[in-house]
Amino acid sequence: MHRETLTRVWQGLFRHVRWNIGIVYAPIATFLESDARPVVSWLPPPKQGKFLADPFGIKINGRLYILCEEFDYRKNRGRIVSIEPERGAPSVNVQPVIELPVHVSYPFLFELRGDIYCIPETRQAREIALYRAKEFPHKWIKSASLISNFSGIDATVFQHDGRWWLSCMSGGSNILSQQFFLFHAQDILGPWKPHSCNPIKTDSRFSRPGGTPFVHARDLYRPSQDCSRGYGGGIILNRVTKLTPTEFEEQPTARVTPDAHGPYPDGLHTLSAVGDVTLIDGMRRRFDYSAFRRNMRLAFHRGM
Repeated sequence: MHRETLTRVWQGLFRHVRWNIGIVYAPIATFLESDARPVVSWLPPPKQGKFLADPFGIKINGRLYILCEEFDYRKNRGRIVSIEPERGAPSVNVQPVIELPVHVSYPFLFELRGDIYCIPETRQAREIALYRAKEFPHKWIKSASLISNFSGIDATVFQHDGRWWLSCMSGGSNILSQQFFLFHAQDILGPWKPHSCNPIKTDSRFSRPGGTPFVHARDLYRPSQDCSRGYGGGIILNRVTKLTPTEFEEQPTARVTPDAHGPYPDGLHTLSAVGDVTLIDGMRRRFDYSAFRRNMRLAFHRGM
């Protein structure tokens, strides 16, 4: 057996990813500074057999609410949960809010005309769907299918030059073969039209959405995941220089990497803005008994 194969098998059985969420009490534009290393206040570690990732937030009456993915190794599936963090609290109250028969993650969150909306990733259902909060944060109803018959990954929406834009990836499970797509519309409910250059690009370094686009000094920036060395390698902040229905250009401007000396040194793949606060996630590799049992079960079935 090749050394790379042995390494992969060993990591799959004994080294499991454990993601958690952190809060940076500074604006997202702070990460554009070349020497920026803001202090991260990490939430208490998730329960055994689970992890938290893909945080997006909103403030209501000055109180921070976070929606994120909670992945359960025993079920091998993610769901969307809400968290109301308290500084210094020994634990967090995690409440399920969107749970579907398919894996759900990346709950892109935004407010529009007095309503709160979420676009969770539901690529296994082959649609990009819009959910509206009936009673935030605990009750959600599906408002529309924005793009049907399309397996969108990490769908991210924003407004620019009088249009709504939707960016996402699509493709198989191999991150190196996934492609970056753009869509545009006059209204959030559509109709959504594909960008004339779709697929825009296939580049594991600068493509996959990784948080909330933002404007700084009149320039539009788009966070993307750097997957060139594996999933969760870091975040690239790209300055968008051209964005029309027929053109798209951007330039990588800053790179945000995991803190090698922090509690989550092995990965990072989300950077999202909530006013003057930034949410981040981090990953470390540790043994997890639930993940070990799941991987052993999968290996057993594959060998039969």
